Amino acid sequence: MVSVCGTCHGLQKHLKNSDTAQEKDNDTLKWADTTLPSLRASGTNCRACALMLNGILLHHERLANISEDSVRIKAETFPSRPGRIFQDHLSIEVRWKEQGAQHDDCQDDDHEHVRYPDLKLEFFTDGDGQSSFSAIGRGRPVSDSPLHDAGLSKVQGMIKNCLSSHARCRQSKPTTLPKRILDLLLGPDSKSVVLHESQWNENEQRYEHGEYVALSHVWGVGKLPKTTKQNLRSHLKGIAWDTLPRAFQEAVALTRALGIRYLWVDSLCLLQDDIQAKLEESVRMDEVFGNAFLTIAATSATDSGSQPLFPAKTQPFKIQATDNKGQLSKVYVREQPNHYSFKAPFDEGSHMNEWELPFNMSKDANVHTPLLKRAWAYTERLLSPRVIHFTKSEMILECREGYNCECGRIDDTTFDTRTTDSIKQEFARVVSEANTQPQTHGSNNPVDRRIDGMTSQLAGTSIASGPPDLFCKRDDALQLWSYIITEFTARNLTYDERLTAIAGIAKALLPAMQSGYIAGQWTFSTLSLLWYPNDSTRCRRPKPMDGQNIPSWSWASCEGSPVFFDNASAMDLACRASFGPKGKRASAWSPVQGEPLNLSAAMATEVTFNATGSDSQQIYILTKNRIAVEFTPDIVPLRGEDALQDGDTVVCALISMTYRSSITGLVLKSASDNTYRRVGRFECYECSPEENGDEMSEDAEALFGHWFPEIQDMTQLDNLPQRQFTVV
Repeated sequence: MVSVCGTCHGLQKHLKNSDTAQEKDNDTLKWADTTLPSLRASGTNCRACALMLNGILLHHERLANISEDSVRIKAETFPSRPGRIFQDHLSIEVRWKEQGAQHDDCQDDDHEHVRYPDLKLEFFTDGDGQSSFSAIGRGRPVSDSPLHDAGLSKVQGMIKNCLSSHARCRQSKPTTLPKRILDLLLGPDSKSVVLHESQWNENEQRYEHGEYVALSHVWGVGKLPKTTKQNLRSHLKGIAWDTLPRAFQEAVALTRALGIRYLWVDSLCLLQDDIQAKLEESVRMDEVFGNAFLTIAATSATDSGSQPLFPAKTQPFKIQATDNKGQLSKVYVREQPNHYSFKAPFDEGSHMNEWELPFNMSKDANVHTPLLKRAWAYTERLLSPRVIHFTKSEMILECREGYNCECGRIDDTTFDTRTTDSIKQEFARVVSEANTQPQTHGSNNPVDRRIDGMTSQLAGTSIASGPPDLFCKRDDALQLWSYIITEFTARNLTYDERLTAIAGIAKALLPAMQSGYIAGQWTFSTLSLLWYPNDSTRCRRPKPMDGQNIPSWSWASCEGSPVFFDNASAMDLACRASFGPKGKRASAWSPVQGEPLNLSAAMATEVTFNATGSDSQQIYILTKNRIAVEFTPDIVPLRGEDALQDGDTVVCALISMTYRSSITGLVLKSASDNTYRRVGRFECYECSPEENGDEMSEDAEALFGHWFPEIQDMTQLDNLPQRQFTVV
């Protein structure tokens, strides 16, 4: 009688006993759960264990400086089921703890079940052959290049599936070309391209129709070809092939292979030395990327001037395997594509509002996907109908309704329970639903699309304005916007163009918001003024840019840290905001600059500012009537126009009481000409006596009586005199 390996059952399905029935019900078949030393020991007698050990040790660089005693190994297979792209590989999960950490083999560590493995491998055969180990079947091939037949077929297949299955991804009407675009057909020779200026149709107020591809990439420090006023005429005649970096050449080759004539590349299609023209085109990125048939993303390149669009793939290791009967077979081993950049660090089922923010910007998450750390690329990704990401492990198609990838696992919770980033799909849903609904606000008053269109317009708002159904839809869109801004501000910009880069997203959300939009602020929502940086010690005020005037009340006036928002209020404290001169319309559109904000508040008062503690650990205090409250300024330490001295007087304007039982508002510093600057957001959970004593701290609501003793009836706030502030 042949002995059966107690560790792995020889990776033979017929040797697994009936005790595994429950495992099959759970859609997995478990083979091994052991430590690395134990696997070494069993590998001396079991060829299957030796095979697994060999595959793991081929990735020894990942185990450097790790104690083998801390390495735990699990092996399982996933039976096929309807709807799953067939594959029958063996999955090996390898986890370890820090050097010196203790591991109890008998203790069930719950953390092991929720965190993603430190290393995840797949053992598989190629073609339709089965290995000598029945637990190891064929895997999913990953193409070397989308320009090869197999790779191009996969790209075309993913796009075809998107178009046939996803209503939101289809263009409902013929798309128009951008103002300038590369024509890949009419170049001076078979490879070179020509810059094409689209014809403007005055009657229809649009450029000519056409289908095109857009490129999303990181400029980096490499030298890129650019279109300028000086060489524009030359580029309209032709751009030589050998002047294009490899990434651009590959983008051209793929676009041609897909049978598409036009390609949009920012460095060549925007006049790089015409500041005003470039600004006007940049705020139309919703049209450039929103109308593109496909966006191709150099997701793994840090520098498109020197690195390829299609990164070299790591080839799987090939092992000559022999079973206990001496039968030979070839088994391939590779690290499984982990989809880190598109996954959250927690399990499936979490709602978007519960996601950790920003979604996944850890170093490990984006080490192989540097494009996803860029703010411009983030907006391009959201606006495009579909984006194909070229990464070092595989191609991933992200569209308005989901994901598709070469390994077939990105959205399959059997292989990975972590939530997939669905912000693009949420954005597409909100935009699509808004565009199919009749407009009830400003429908006869189209948004002025001039860059400086705010100067003769008004946008006035309160915390809740408009009919209930409109408010609910706006609230949904505003929550999405707040999340997008947090994600956006967590990403990098080479130049301070944050309001320019986010303008395309704002324009796409206009039908959902049905509101004015000024310098990053939706004018219907006073609560959106209660933004705050996640880490004030990393923040600074941006340098002024040509064509931009960023007021202190805008989240864009504070850079260096992700920005969060307060959008939920349990009580409106009768604070109102209006933008621009009175008597004008409320559909202001001024995406990159803002004028003074007129703030009226029933509960606003002068308080005394003090700072305590050391320079590296200062605590900021606001005091009135000997009752003190801590607050965190936007910029720490306070400097420049935000600078305050001990004993200075500032204004605290209360805006709302939140569901967290805290009071929130703005802290304003007096500037010149009877104007004020925002220096921070105020949030009070409790108030306390100015000096230490026997008196206990009180909850936030007690602050009303201490700082506003003259207000006897909180229900009458709307009828009380309002204090007026002009915030610049």
